[in-house]
Amino acid sequence: MALLLGAVVCLALPLGAWAAENAGDRWGPWLEIGKFANLVLVVAVLVGVARKPLRNFFASRSQAIRDQLEEAQRARQEAEARLAEIDLRMSSLDDELREIGAAAQREAQEEHGRLIAAAERDAQRIVERARREIDGMTRAAQIELKAHVAELSVRLAREKIRDEVTDDDRNRLFARFVARVGGRE
Repeated sequence: MALLLGAVVCLALPLGAWAAENAGDRWGPWLEIGKFANLVLVVAVLVGVARKPLRNFFASRSQAIRDQLEEAQRARQEAEARLAEIDLRMSSLDDELREIGAAAQREAQEEHGRLIAAAERDAQRIVERARREIDGMTRAAQIELKAHVAELSVRLAREKIRDEVTDDDRNRLFARFVARVGGRE
């Protein structure tokens, strides 16, 4: 009912104001009061009509802003957690790098030791093989030298015998040989 009365006044006041403008200064300060009352009435009608949609709009907008703030807060907390995790990883990264370097150094030293040991074993095998070959070659040279010495000794003995044994010595040796062979039969 008040709304209907407000609408009638709202419609009547502008007509009165229009009439006052045409009438001149007859209304005086009442004209300004009427304009102000008209404005208040229009604003009141607009607020009355638009209150529920505006309330719903502002409530949904407020809820959307709260939801966005909560989402931003969650995202911020997740980002802070990730940052803390990354900081933790970064702080332990130097230690990990030192450990990896130390492990690589140890492995390199162990590998160096294995290579040195393998090289020493190979060198010992080569030296042993060379010794066996030298021993074999020495024995072969000694055998060859003995054979050559024997051959030279036989040749020298033959030449000496030829030079020193005369035909009389040969005949006497031959006769002694025949006598021995003949006495055994």
